[in-house]
Amino acid sequence: MNLFICRARRACALPRVRNLSVALLLPLLGVAAAPAQQPAKQPELARRPDQPVKNPPPPPLKVPEKLDPAHAPNASSVYQSLRLRTVNGEAFTVSHFSFQRDAAVFTLDSGTVYLYGPVSGITTGAVFLGEGSIHLVPPDAIERRQLKNVMKTDVLDQHFTSAVFAFTDATAAELLKGSKGTAPGSGNAAGQGEEMRTLFRHDLKYDLEARLLEDMPAPGTTSQSKGSFFVAEMKGPLFSKRLIYMVDSHGAIGVAPEEVALLTSADGTYDIALGFPSDAQRKLPRPSNNIPFRTTQQTIDATIERNGKLTATAVTAITAAKDGVSVLPLELFPTLRVSGVWGPNGEALDFIQEDKLRDADFAIVLQKPLKSGESIQLTTTYSGKEAVLDMGNDNYFLVARENWYPNMRGEFGNYAFYTMTFHTPKTVEVVATGNRITEKTDGKQQLAVWQSMTPLAVAGFNLGAFQTSTSERNKDLQVISYANTGLADNYHGLANSGMAVGTLSTTGMLKRATSEGDAAIQIYTDFFGPLPYDHVSLTQQTACNYGQSWPTLVYLPICYFWDSTIQHQIGVLDGDPSYWKVVTAHEVAHQWWGQTVGFASYRDQWMSEGFANFSASIFLLQTNKTSKEYMDFWALLHRRLLEKNVMGFRPVDAGPVTMGALVSNTRTGNVYTNLVYPKGAFILHMLEMQFYTPQMGEKPFKAAMQDFVNSYRNQPATTEDFKAVMERHMTASMDIDHNHKLDWFFNAYVYGTEVPKYDLTSSFETKDGDTIAHFKLTQSKVSSEFEMSVPIYIELDEKKTIFLGHMPIKGSNSIEQTVNLGKLPNPPKRLVLNYNYDLLAE
Repeated sequence: MNLFICRARRACALPRVRNLSVALLLPLLGVAAAPAQQPAKQPELARRPDQPVKNPPPPPLKVPEKLDPAHAPNASSVYQSLRLRTVNGEAFTVSHFSFQRDAAVFTLDSGTVYLYGPVSGITTGAVFLGEGSIHLVPPDAIERRQLKNVMKTDVLDQHFTSAVFAFTDATAAELLKGSKGTAPGSGNAAGQGEEMRTLFRHDLKYDLEARLLEDMPAPGTTSQSKGSFFVAEMKGPLFSKRLIYMVDSHGAIGVAPEEVALLTSADGTYDIALGFPSDAQRKLPRPSNNIPFRTTQQTIDATIERNGKLTATAVTAITAAKDGVSVLPLELFPTLRVSGVWGPNGEALDFIQEDKLRDADFAIVLQKPLKSGESIQLTTTYSGKEAVLDMGNDNYFLVARENWYPNMRGEFGNYAFYTMTFHTPKTVEVVATGNRITEKTDGKQQLAVWQSMTPLAVAGFNLGAFQTSTSERNKDLQVISYANTGLADNYHGLANSGMAVGTLSTTGMLKRATSEGDAAIQIYTDFFGPLPYDHVSLTQQTACNYGQSWPTLVYLPICYFWDSTIQHQIGVLDGDPSYWKVVTAHEVAHQWWGQTVGFASYRDQWMSEGFANFSASIFLLQTNKTSKEYMDFWALLHRRLLEKNVMGFRPVDAGPVTMGALVSNTRTGNVYTNLVYPKGAFILHMLEMQFYTPQMGEKPFKAAMQDFVNSYRNQPATTEDFKAVMERHMTASMDIDHNHKLDWFFNAYVYGTEVPKYDLTSSFETKDGDTIAHFKLTQSKVSSEFEMSVPIYIELDEKKTIFLGHMPIKGSNSIEQTVNLGKLPNPPKRLVLNYNYDLLAE
């Protein structure tokens, strides 16, 4: 082990969003509002945040000069036939018949199959009544653990007495092969089909027929799309919940882009018991992209009225990733109702959008299918309320933060160029993603054009009567903070409540926001490399309980802009006072994690949240005179991971970070935040300490992280992508398996759930002026394959601590060693572990 002096180290990172309940404020809302403040004249920016770029963005898309009369929603005849399909096809008995769909084997022991009537010559469903079962062996240990958490078994063997199938594959033909003879029709079969229809439309809010349409022959053709779809909804006397199994080549419900999902549904909600790639994908060295198309460019012209009503026209460029794409499922906020969709020459297109309270999924039906690599330009007009809320006094709240325009549905890491024109009331300013190109007053309206200079993962905006503060230190990347000059109506009750809350003005904290944001950017640029932007806007929003980060644009909670006296009086400091110290630092970090570097799926989202949490810890260390807040921060994260919740689960035991949101369910409780945020931070912090050397300090770690950012700039990254970059830079001391791989670390902490316990005993003697250390390190409560390279420190007098090095240890085991430490500057007291919270352990 190498002997070196350890400098003061880092401490704690905090979750980005804590559920600080706005209900704390509700009793005050009935108090008469204070007089409205007059909005200040909109200040000019210190400079227009335009960025000279080597490759300028493409010119904005244009609406076709002439548009045909728009089609009504849901007018597609094939789609209507699918919505109205009934169980009126062939009926036949089956006995001891089995068929397999990916990991699941269905056995129909005895009973009757009733087929749906064909649509465009294709049978898309069947109902089974009788005795049947599903047998499913999850593909790996992680999924078996997940299944046991949700359903108390690691292999599914479930009996059912009815099953409703929907499909676009060869299921109908396969079922017919098992026919033992014809049977009469059944009203009960039709009733079971109707129950499934209600389940998907009302409870899951999933347009099943729109998904079936994706694989149906396009108008004027006879060939189906290359996609395939299968879903089974099962009921039985021995389980109260409905069981849903889905295999979808375009990504299954709740786990897309993965193709296989198992869900349990009851009382209008569902748990995701399993989600994993299909067998074909699992056999590939790297899973292929199953998303049928991408959006590459968006031009949006939006008008926001004083009452919050949004009316917009979006011109969207689509590029097919597969042959045969004829239906384009997109995400649009349910209350934004589409009035028309047109193709590149102004031809009206069919589109799908059902009732806003049910399966309101938006999709565009093309006149002919696209070939892989073929692009098309589409124009959509839409409007509605509730996507943007008028909060009073020129305060607005964007509810539809990712789907105020037709966006990729359930897709991570799609990067596109955006041009956005906003028309707002004269007193209202828009701050959006990208760069402001123009801003002017046109009569009673304010008009602003924003354009992205680089592809963005998502587009968003904030609006209000803002006052600003601009950083001056860094002219290459400015921080511009915005706070509303007037107070939203729902907070006026505080001013008249009799509580000693002081001033509720938010503009007094502008300089603090700017200073914190600017400091965070300087620190993160040093660690992770520069952003592809020339500014970041920090904006106040009217909610108190969350922050959010878009590319170049951050939402900060209004309570952040109030001083600690007000925060204490309204109770937001009671649950998590440290949140307010790092909320800006955390959200700014998402400019790197989630924006500059995207994540490929829900399994990789831990990097976005965990890395932002880790970044906040760096901010705490480098902006405070002592490391106390840093250390307190890591102590808090450690406690959150290891404390049991009300359901009796420790978050760290609920599943690995790569399970993402699936770790939260009705059995484990809402453990996602207290698992992914802190453990993701610990993972990166532990890697940081593994990279640290006395000769190079932080340089190896910074080089690895900057390589990761550069390699996946404006791209989605997977967990394995991150691992590969870390392996490119790993030091010799990290190669404990002598294969230049970090499997030992990722298996233990990224893909695993084990938390080791360590004991360290030591004694010292002096020989010829050298200090000889005898120690015994014990690792317990882990499996035989668990490996860790344990950092060991020696504590000296005068509170000085020296880092000795790393000791590899495998399994529940003990290691004893005698080490000559040479001549020490002070007498030794003891050997210690986890001095810098660099070891996630009990």
